[in-house]
Amino acid sequence: MTLLLTLSTSSLSALFEDPEKGPNSMLDVPRFAMDDLGLRGLYINTSMLSGWSIKEFDMLRDRADKAGCPCLVLADEELLDLGSSDQSAREAAVDRIERLSVAGNRLGCNSVAVRCADVVDEPGAEAATEAIRSLMNTIERLELNLLIKPTEGVMGAPEGVTDLVKRVGGFRIGVLPTYGTQHSQDDEIERLRKLAPYAGAMHFEVDSYVGKSGHKGVDLGRGIDTLKKVGYASTVAIDYVGKNPLKDLEKARDELQAAIEAE
Repeated sequence: MTLLLTLSTSSLSALFEDPEKGPNSMLDVPRFAMDDLGLRGLYINTSMLSGWSIKEFDMLRDRADKAGCPCLVLADEELLDLGSSDQSAREAAVDRIERLSVAGNRLGCNSVAVRCADVVDEPGAEAATEAIRSLMNTIERLELNLLIKPTEGVMGAPEGVTDLVKRVGGFRIGVLPTYGTQHSQDDEIERLRKLAPYAGAMHFEVDSYVGKSGHKGVDLGRGIDTLKKVGYASTVAIDYVGKNPLKDLEKARDELQAAIEAE
């Protein structure tokens, strides 16, 4: 499998206010992503499904399947305190992931991605490990993978988040890194190099394009080249953070696809 370009649904949120130019709702996103952008899969942001019913989940899955643009990852934005010394906080985090897993399975996703609050000491690391292990039977039963998104502190460092993944162990846990603008270009590449071997999916943060100077964010081609060198061969979701998605998403897609196809 080669690298496959997909779309983070948050990239299109601004277009819902102007349906003549883009999708008129979340239910129309699969068609728009496939027909207008040529992107063959979706990373679904949970905030965009707030208040949804089971019937609506089924409708989105059906439309995604018909469009040939399946739901791949259900990504949660809430910071979950899996390593808390407070048992009730850990139980609440576990309960949320279980509910996300049921929703992800309903949508036809192969992964759910969560954000883990910082783990500051060994007892916290042990607590987070046990909390995640308690979930893995459910994750496996629903034929999902659990992906940890780097956040801050220890959980923001490649060594911290990969240590948690290795502590839990097994084939159904991994990382969802973001290649973006949080660090310097060289630091972003180094983080990507360290995290990609553990990644089950990947976000590339895309900013605006400015005239002939091109992408004003990270070097997209260099990021793809790094993934190819370390042997990552899965999906890369465009996560657009600029202000003109209709103009910039096509440019980003073309630049990323050219880097994928380059020898």
